Amino acid sequence: MLDLLVAHLEAAHPVTHRRNGAGVEPAGFEGITDRLPPALREAPLAKASLLVQEDLILMRRDERGWRLAAGSLCFPSSWSLREKFGKPLQEIHKPVPGFGPGTRPAELINRMFDGLQGQAVERFNWSIQADDRLYHPLSNVERIDRATNRPSRFPDGDVNAHAFIRVERQTLRKLPVSRDILFTIRIHLDPLKLLANHPDRAILAASFTEQLLALDQQQLDYKGLTADRDRLVAFLGRMAGSA
Repeated sequence: MLDLLVAHLEAAHPVTHRRNGAGVEPAGFEGITDRLPPALREAPLAKASLLVQEDLILMRRDERGWRLAAGSLCFPSSWSLREKFGKPLQEIHKPVPGFGPGTRPAELINRMFDGLQGQAVERFNWSIQADDRLYHPLSNVERIDRATNRPSRFPDGDVNAHAFIRVERQTLRKLPVSRDILFTIRIHLDPLKLLANHPDRAILAASFTEQLLALDQQQLDYKGLTADRDRLVAFLGRMAGSA
């Protein structure tokens, strides 16, 4: 994985990443690997994690299926590496409504992982949070409990002032030698109110409203939106109406 990343950065991003010996470094951060603890300075995954903004997770196949074998996680979205480490996919996705062990979606994900070849695949995931922190390690159990036991995650119910949309860009690629799968996660975080400045705000607000209204109770609890969906729908409705 590190070899592929170094080759890509050197070829596609020569301005931001410069050759240094056998590897590359971000421009302006020479000697960055020296900042790692001594035990990790030669660890390929640790070195790779300093080169890009993505979190890096390696999935490995064994008799239980695809399990989380290694990772560098700096910006979790309501999970922790300790919580998921070593678990197979069906256990990792157990808190996700409809994706637990024995479900059809869980089997489809395993089959997709098995059939993945050298090509990279991409997907996006979204959530709403009440602050601008990239680091959100709160576990699913804690998050659902908080969401169902308080009236709103936003102070004074003010969506305009406190709502942030968090989007994960995720990619999957099967590595050519080890046949492990590299799972990358890049976080994009913006105030929800910025949608009002978008030229297509009416279309975006209507589409987002449709997604919110389609969530069932389990999905609302999982995303922590049980108490706030109506506030968000009303906010997006006003935004669409102002177009």
